[in-house]
Amino acid sequence: MRQKALDELARRAEARGGVLGVVVQGASGERASVNADRTFTAASLIKLPVLLALLDGVEAGRWSLDDRLPVRDRVGGAGILRDLADVADLSVRDLVSLMIVISDNTAANLLIDRIGQHTVADWCARHGLHATVLARRMMDAEARERGEENRTSPADMATLLDGLVRGTLLGPAATAFALDVLARQQVRDRLPRDLPDNVRIAHKTGELDGIRHDVGVIFTNTPIVVAALTENTEEADDLIAETARRAVQSQPLFRSL
Repeated sequence: MRQKALDELARRAEARGGVLGVVVQGASGERASVNADRTFTAASLIKLPVLLALLDGVEAGRWSLDDRLPVRDRVGGAGILRDLADVADLSVRDLVSLMIVISDNTAANLLIDRIGQHTVADWCARHGLHATVLARRMMDAEARERGEENRTSPADMATLLDGLVRGTLLGPAATAFALDVLARQQVRDRLPRDLPDNVRIAHKTGELDGIRHDVGVIFTNTPIVVAALTENTEEADDLIAETARRAVQSQPLFRSL
C-alpha cells in the first residue's frame, strides 16, 4: 500500500479531531505506516496477546485447551456468558472461541485469571511488544478510574500478527488454531466490510467510547497484515474499511514502497 494513501487517510481523521494509526505489511516485510508507534487504548485488542500467551503455555504443557473452568464473576459489555446463568463451566477451548469470536469479556477474564497477567506481560516482553500492556481485567471500572488501562500500538499489533502468520510465535497446530478462531470473528463492519466475500480474513476488533480498532491478516495471493487503530473519529469504520480495501487493491505495488 502506498504511503501517500495512508497519509491521506490519517489527514481525514485529523481533520475531524481524531487519530488514525495504521501499519500495513506484506509477506516480504514491505511496510507502510502512519502513527505506528503511537500508544492507543487497546480495548478488546488486548485479547490477542492473551490468546497467544495462553497458546504458548498450552504448547509448553502448563495447561490444556481441554481444561474446564467454572464460569463465575460474570461481567457486562460484549459477550453472552453474562446472560447464561445455567452454564456452570466451559473448556478453555470454548472460552477462547467466546473471547475472540464475540469478544466475550467474562471469557477473557476467566482466561486471564487462568494464566495470570504476569504471563501476558512476560510473553509481550519476550516478543518485543513494548507498547502492549495488560493492566486490568475486562470491565474493571475501579481500575480504569485509577488510571490502569490496557494499551497497545499499531506497530505491536502488526508485529504480533506477522509473527503469528509466519509461524514464528507458535507451533503449527497452535498457529492453525489461532488463525481459525480469528477467522470466525463475527464483527465484520471494519476491515472485512469492503472486501470481496471470497477473501479470508483472520482478525480482532476492539471498541470503547471514542475507540474503534480492527487488526488482522488478509489472505489474498500472499498474506497482508493490517493493523488499524483509531481514536475520536466518527469516520473510524470507513477509514479502517478503506485501509483494508486499498491494501488489497495495491498488493502488487508493495515492492515499490
